[in-house]
Amino acid sequence: MKIHRRAFTEMVASLGVVAATPALAAGKTVEVTMKNNPKAIFQPATVNIAVGDTVTWTNPGIITHSVTFDPAQAVTAANVALPAGVAPIDSGTMEQDATFSHTFTVKGTYKYICKMHEAMGMVGTVIVA
Repeated sequence: MKIHRRAFTEMVASLGVVAATPALAAGKTVEVTMKNNPKAIFQPATVNIAVGDTVTWTNPGIITHSVTFDPAQAVTAANVALPAGVAPIDSGTMEQDATFSHTFTVKGTYKYICKMHEAMGMVGTVIVA
């Protein structure tokens, strides 16, 4: 059985257990890996998270990648989307073993690309509920 984080927090608070609340407020971290075989992809391509959660992208391979949530840098504008009022996000170039993390604070759908491999279909989505 799954229980929504907010419902769990309210239940714990009603029991007078306060110590658990700060740990819940910290958010979770979701890992995304940049893969190169047989083609360049983000794995998983779509992640579903809550406000306050962090996504960490890792490039374990020798091919340079990026994590780019900037419509101005996309070849195809539809491949990148941000909720209203959210500033563009860009990891810069990520060489082998590089990581990039971002904590999402606004609900909505974020679509992003690898600037170097967008034309090959290296696109991803973060859905923040």
